[in-house]
Amino acid sequence: MRYKLSSFWLGYPFELRDRLLNAFGNKNQPEKKFVIFTSGRSGSTLLVDLLNSSPEIQCDDELLKRRVAFPISLVKSFEQQSKKEIYGFKLLSYQLLNVQTGIKNKQVFLEKLIHEEDYQLIHLSRDNKAKQALSIIYAFYRRQWHNQQDSQQKEAKRFELDTETYLHFLGELQVLEDFEQAMVSNFDHLSLTYEEDLRQPRQYEQSMQRVSEYLGTEIVHPETNLRKVTPSRLSDMISNQEDLIKAVRNSKFEEYAMVLEQM
Repeated sequence: MRYKLSSFWLGYPFELRDRLLNAFGNKNQPEKKFVIFTSGRSGSTLLVDLLNSSPEIQCDDELLKRRVAFPISLVKSFEQQSKKEIYGFKLLSYQLLNVQTGIKNKQVFLEKLIHEEDYQLIHLSRDNKAKQALSIIYAFYRRQWHNQQDSQQKEAKRFELDTETYLHFLGELQVLEDFEQAMVSNFDHLSLTYEEDLRQPRQYEQSMQRVSEYLGTEIVHPETNLRKVTPSRLSDMISNQEDLIKAVRNSKFEEYAMVLEQM
């Protein structure tokens, strides 16, 4: 109920507020613009933080996490309030698919954003859906999605995971992956993956070099103070790990059983 209220109804007053604020402020025209199209727990918050370490870039978070009447206008409002030469924002695929119900043709929306509003497209994905689903569920369980290095880390606690819930999340992630691939396949874009580009700090420099070349700017020595909140070992998260592995092995997602066994 709380999620539905926030996602489907509170967006309208926020949208009105932002448009009114923009009407009386100075309007910036960034030289370059981009959108990060991704799914949850794929490293997008880390990517945004790394990009924002550049003095030339402002990358906002999830502008369309609440349903709005005029999504393109809302994006332009934030874009024009930016003080930087390069502006971007993050768009989660479930928000485009399920939250923004007023956008009847999702492909046309992205086409307008890219071809009419001159946004460059960065697609960030995560190959390991087994770990991605666990990360989503564990974040909900702990009510902590991200953590700063200088903030207090919540103690890792194990819980019993309902196996049907986990299988449901795997199915949802598959739907989102298919949706993302169908959307980005028609546009020039930069592809990044969590595993190859963001999983380890040693990857940051090279990954930001790829983004620099794509956007036509320079990102030097990217920095972040974010740290992981999801334990690496399955036994540190889940108390019924054997039941979970068995359920996955007996499902259409049986290929993920080995991933869970190796955690």
